[in-house]
Amino acid sequence: MKIQGLKQISFASFVTAITCFNLSHADDAFSPQSKYLFGDWNGKRTELASQGVNFDANLYVDTDYLADGGYKPRDGATFASQLWLGSSLDLEKMLGWNGVSVRAIVTARQGQSTSVDNISYPGAPQMANTQATWGRGNVDSRLTQLSIEKIFTDTGWSVRVGRIGMGSYFNTMGCDFQSTSFCTAQNGKWMGNVWYNEPVAQWAGIVKYRFTPELSAQVGVFEFNPTNIKENQGWNLKSDHMDGVTVPVELHYQPKQGINHLPGSYRLGVFYNNADKTQNKDVLTSEQKDRAYAGWFTADQQFTSVDGGKRGLYGFTNISFHDTAVNKIDNTQQIGIRYLGLLDDHPTDMLGLGVNRIHVNDRYRDGIYNKKALINEDAEYNIELNYSHYVTPWLMLRPVVQYVIQPGATDKVDNALVLGLTTKVIF
Repeated sequence: MKIQGLKQISFASFVTAITCFNLSHADDAFSPQSKYLFGDWNGKRTELASQGVNFDANLYVDTDYLADGGYKPRDGATFASQLWLGSSLDLEKMLGWNGVSVRAIVTARQGQSTSVDNISYPGAPQMANTQATWGRGNVDSRLTQLSIEKIFTDTGWSVRVGRIGMGSYFNTMGCDFQSTSFCTAQNGKWMGNVWYNEPVAQWAGIVKYRFTPELSAQVGVFEFNPTNIKENQGWNLKSDHMDGVTVPVELHYQPKQGINHLPGSYRLGVFYNNADKTQNKDVLTSEQKDRAYAGWFTADQQFTSVDGGKRGLYGFTNISFHDTAVNKIDNTQQIGIRYLGLLDDHPTDMLGLGVNRIHVNDRYRDGIYNKKALINEDAEYNIELNYSHYVTPWLMLRPVVQYVIQPGATDKVDNALVLGLTTKVIF
């Protein structure tokens, strides 16, 4: 079924209405001290939060300019954007339902891609994308999540069901960079034909068990439905074209006193997909397969601390392995550092550096999909250096320098130097 009423409403009009409401109820709108552009709504936002109603809304804009190299230089920059409207409802506070909460997110993406338009060689596209907010089409709006969770506090179990993006709860990582090489669940990029990250959602159920406050395990069952990624299916809730399921399993260790007695996060997981039609084909022979799988390890660790707080040096890594029978990419490695609060008078600013390697499956290079031998290098490499500056708590500007080596793993295109700026506004 489709949510016909919501589909008829102009998303732009909806956002405009919210904006007008916020401005009319906020004396502290645009205040440089406020957490939000529209302020606290004269205290109403804090009051609602105490009652279990929380809102989160932001706008990301990734601006990129191909300064050198690539396939097709252009005179101007490209812009990709994502509008995010979210809400969290604590039904324990609202209705007395112990351990029950609801999460809802609507997103809208628009724009162009420097990777697609300027860097990629025809037939050998760049495997990463320099703009993380570009992807899954230009869509007026999508229902990105609508789920309900029940936490059984005394037993360690929790259950979540609804419309969910896989990367929201599995293979998760931060998004403090502009390139998709260092942003969100990496399986959504390297096996994106079967793993759908936000903004795409699918019917799913997740069961989680917490062994200790620091160690947990979870398993999910996600509907696999290629219709979900189409531009005109953002509000489609049908399962008519369902073609199997994707099942991720993950172990999560989150020590509060890890290396140097500082917190960290470590994830080890695998997933299995049993699509039996056109999604999984042997990359050497094009023979149809009825399965695909992958595994991953992610780590994010604070190494130093200023006065025992969050300021300091962090390191992160993400390693993945993919099914060599059906996938173009067989393994990836990512490593990087972040420094939070490099300057005393800017404690929330962040300096980031990341390096990523995406290795092409040898069977793919020798196979039927590479007849013209355009993909003739072993890997693509992505490097990003950035600095996230919070002009105010609600406005972030992130100048970015990216360098892409062997884009698309081909020698047909020059290495690419990209200059960019990410802008984030928190409403």
